[in-house]
Amino acid sequence: MKKYILELEGVSHKYDKDIVLNDVSFSIEEASFFVLLGLNGAGKSTIFSLLTRLLNLQSGSIKINGYTIQNYSQALRDIGIVFQEPTLDLDLTVRQNLYYYGALKGLSFKETIASIKDELTDLELDEKLDTKVQKLNGGHRRRVEIVRALINKPKLLLLDEATVGLDLKSRFDILDYLRRKVEQGDVSVLWITHLFDEVQANDSLAIIHKGQILGTGKVETIIAEHNQPDLTQTFKYLTKENPDA
Repeated sequence: MKKYILELEGVSHKYDKDIVLNDVSFSIEEASFFVLLGLNGAGKSTIFSLLTRLLNLQSGSIKINGYTIQNYSQALRDIGIVFQEPTLDLDLTVRQNLYYYGALKGLSFKETIASIKDELTDLELDEKLDTKVQKLNGGHRRRVEIVRALINKPKLLLLDEATVGLDLKSRFDILDYLRRKVEQGDVSVLWITHLFDEVQANDSLAIIHKGQILGTGKVETIIAEHNQPDLTQTFKYLTKENPDA
């Protein structure tokens, strides 16, 4: 029996009279890499804000690891979050940033570093612990944010446009690392992006356009269903078929 770490059902949202999400539904299985793909203004950031409780749910249902989003103390306990905008303290070292977050989670200094020892090594940050964040390049800053999000051993990692502004190598180093984490069964990932080259054929995918989900499933399956040569052409086909496009 499939177990879902995240379930959205019939989620709609509006700002004043503007509908930005219209009956959005999709589910993420445990230990899966799931991409929410859409152009700017499609509603991706609104979904992220609902999942992280920056916005209140207006209609529909959201469950994280079986807990409704309204039960936020339980639901948010099982997620790690990487925002699109940087959130590190530039004047502190990497170690100090991690210690501070660990303390918020009730961990001692020793427990904090122990909880992410492997992650620090895998992301080549163990030699940068005592470097001030302001001296790191963009790719390493983003790696620190990912490690920080993993301190509490989340079951679901949410990343909103996490590679914006990074060079090509940094982008794909981060993606490769996260996919390995998923393959090891350590975590599920919701990767929110507008970049088509970040999507692989075996990823799970939801295509969002103007607040509506146009297709869900494995990437290669969605492409085959619509008899298109690749994901870019499939996206163009689906958005043209949408009466609001």
